Formats: sequence, structure tokens, C-alpha cells
Amino acid sequence: MLKKLVFLLLLVFASSALAQNQTPEQVINALNAKWKDIQDYHCKMRSRNRLGDQKDEKRLDFWFKRPHQVRMEVLDGDKKGSVLTRDANEKIRARKGGIMSLVPVTLSEDDGRTRNLRGRKFYLADWGSVIREFIEGARGGLKLSLLPDETFNQVACIVVQLDGKSPSSSITRDVIWVDKSSNLILCRKQYEGDILVNEVVWWDIELNKNPADDLFTL
Repeated sequence: MLKKLVFLLLLVFASSALAQNQTPEQVINALNAKWKDIQDYHCKMRSRNRLGDQKDEKRLDFWFKRPHQVRMEVLDGDKKGSVLTRDANEKIRARKGGIMSLVPVTLSEDDGRTRNLRGRKFYLADWGSVIREFIEGARGGLKLSLLPDETFNQVACIVVQLDGKSPSSSITRDVIWVDKSSNLILCRKQYEGDILVNEVVWWDIELNKNPADDLFTL
């Protein structure tokens, strides 16, 4: 019994040491591998954005299904009750909140209603887009590093930072919190200098439920 206990303790310590010895590139690669196994997901999100003196905060219900279908409903905040969808044919539909707004409309890619305060399109709020931005940023010369592990919302997380500014963005530092157990992103914070300009939190996550395609149209 004692030998078994010692073995288990050594196994735990070895696993912990292995996690600590990971490179940031290995963490991102593992994150990307996990993402490839996800066919769809449903979650709640909180989005906080800042642009100059303007601020925006929303609580969202978010669905994603491959190849890149998205449904986003504003549960609380500006435009509460509004819904945006993107179907498998990349057609974007929108419906305003409120009892007087029952008729959905089709939007073009360039319509401002498809974007948040900082100009990000609603259907790029998925994990795949976040992971791709980290991979492309590192390839483009931004510095990828691991910060000390943290507990986020009572979950043990690996913290990955992308430091530096690309020519196409005003962001100078991008940080994600990755659940050590599930290998899912739970939080993202983006900064311009020392100013937090974007924060997204994910929770109540459900994977691979195979929702019907008609969920992603209005």
C-alpha cells in the first residue's frame, strides 16, 4: 500500500513538472489539437470592450458549429435581446431585441451591426479564431511566453501571453487563461499599453451536442 502511495505521489509530481516544463508553443499546439476535436460548442460569454472613452459590456449566449456557423444572442447589456446568426453558406441574419422587432434582416459583411465596439465581427468570437491569432502572431515575430499559472474562476489555468504589436492591430499584449484539465480557453484579455481594452470570459461550456443547422439562421 505504501509503495502504491509513493508511486502515485511520484506520478503527480512528474506530471506537474512536465506541465511546468512545457514551452508556450507546446501549449498553443495542444490547444489547437483540442480545437480540431471540437465540432460544435455552446457557452455563456461576457464581453467587455473599450475604445477611447467609450465602454461596452455584454453577457452573451453563444453557439458555434463547424465549418463556421455562429449564433449569438445578447442576454444583458446594450442591444439586449438581439440575435445575430451566420449559417453554413456565410449568410448573416439579425433580429433586434424587443417585442416590436420580430422580423429578421439579412446583413452584409460590411454592415456595422456585425461588429462590436472595437470593430471585431461577432462570428470571430470563437476559440478557433483566438487560437489562430496566437499562432499567426507568433509566426509574425510577436513574443509568445508563459506567465505563472493562475486559478481563474476556481479553475487551475495555464496563462499564455503574446507580447508585441503587429502592423494591423493596436493591441500590444494578449493574454489567455487555459483550463489545465479541459484544455479550453476560459478568459482572454487584450491591452493597449497598460490599458485593458478587451476582456472575454467563457463559462457553462457544452461540447459536441450536434445542434441542428436551422439554429444558425433566422
